[in-house]
Amino acid sequence: MPETGRRVYATHAVRISKVIAVPLRYAYDWCTDYRTDDGKFSRSRPRYRVIHLSEDRVVRVRTFPPKGKPLKIAVELVRLHPPDAWHLDQIDERDLNSVDYKLTHLGPKKTRLTLALVERWMVPDFPPKADWVHGTNLFWDRLVAALEERYRRGLPARG
Repeated sequence: MPETGRRVYATHAVRISKVIAVPLRYAYDWCTDYRTDDGKFSRSRPRYRVIHLSEDRVVRVRTFPPKGKPLKIAVELVRLHPPDAWHLDQIDERDLNSVDYKLTHLGPKKTRLTLALVERWMVPDFPPKADWVHGTNLFWDRLVAALEERYRRGLPARG
């Protein structure tokens, strides 16, 4: 019997842009330093396990701590395109997520990050698009603040 596929209940797509007060190379290195402790930037505190890491690919598994519910698991495949772009595909039991990241040089210490996000909800209880966009912006505002603070402190982008 042929596979019928899963139903898509909604698709949210948005383009988000953030200006970051760091050089482009620093931004790229920091953003593509996929680590096990990346969950510290999220309110849901996911745990990450890097399965594969090479010059052009990262594969990692993200788990969400159960809060009286079954453990949620997501798999992420990242394709790196140095020095200024990367792409993420993520799948879990609730949604499929695809993100294109692009960095643009704006000056010696200024970089624009543009994200093109598409999220396909495979469950009927998906968030309204406005809430999803708001949450995504808040998350990236926290990431940008952490990135700029690390740069101001003179710390390396990786590690």
